[in-house]
Amino acid sequence: MAESNFFYYRGFPMVRSGNEIYYGSMGDKFVTKLTIRDSEAFKDSEIPTKVMVQMVPTGTEPVDLTKIRKGEMNSLYEALDTAYVWLSKELFGA
Repeated sequence: MAESNFFYYRGFPMVRSGNEIYYGSMGDKFVTKLTIRDSEAFKDSEIPTKVMVQMVPTGTEPVDLTKIRKGEMNSLYEALDTAYVWLSKELFGA
């Protein structure tokens, strides 16, 4: 089995590139894209204050547009929690 170097949050992998975080597996029908739109300085780091969350289809086949969701959250925690709920409902029907 191949070793995974991804950071996982609640069972789904996360990959960050600049101000974008992809949450979910590219092998599934959907992943969520979190875009950090604004942040505040706190001590030696930046804390996200506005995060856009979007459901993104990973395949090339047509997708039902009612399954694509989008929203803006006030913290990274709120955005990740929302992304987890959206992915779980879409992938597992939970």
